[in-house]
Amino acid sequence: MRVISIRKGFTSDHSSTSYEFLAVDKALGKKEKAEVTSLSRRAYPTSRRVSFTYHVDGYDIPGGWEELMVKYYDVMYGEDYDWWTFALAFNTTQEQLEDLYKYEFSGQDELGITVESIDNRVVIAIYCRVDISYIDGSFDEYEDHYGDENEEDDGEEDTGFVAEDQLLNLLAQVRQQLMNGDYRTLYAVWEKYGGIDSDEEGEFDIPIPQDKKTGKNIVEEFRDVLN
Repeated sequence: MRVISIRKGFTSDHSSTSYEFLAVDKALGKKEKAEVTSLSRRAYPTSRRVSFTYHVDGYDIPGGWEELMVKYYDVMYGEDYDWWTFALAFNTTQEQLEDLYKYEFSGQDELGITVESIDNRVVIAIYCRVDISYIDGSFDEYEDHYGDENEEDDGEEDTGFVAEDQLLNLLAQVRQQLMNGDYRTLYAVWEKYGGIDSDEEGEFDIPIPQDKKTGKNIVEEFRDVLN
């Protein structure tokens, strides 16, 4: 495991911390769902999704959200007051890991990107603020469909799973771009938060990714989410 940097948890006077996880590539079986359920009496995972909510300060997922991304899930968003964490995980090569490490940075209020790897799996965390107008529209369908039987499938692998949650679905699309070597969304995070309050100009050497005709709508939607 290579840990490039350590980020301290958010502290605020807000009484609720929440997480939403999605398994994109492979559905969880009975054993995996039982392991996730054991982390909280109020967690009810389907074969693809699970949510965690804590209303008491100091309570959080045992072992942290990172372990769930290594073992079970491919995308996640977490919210603590108005601080957000987006996480994307996938299996990759050492060559791509070296490319991803170049996009690590910590900007104003520690907003930025971290990259961690365990064996051949990378977990990319984006610490950000979110445009609340996007979130207000994001959950309309989610509230109607969460826990729907359509999310409980037969456990077969499905690389094209679509969630009934706009933000999870967007993160799944961003993840696919990263898997394909398209890092424009990571650069969008740098454009939003990078370089501010840095000790020295040019402290971070963030490569400019190649522009492409395809996928611009995903990049722009992701950019619009960031506040």
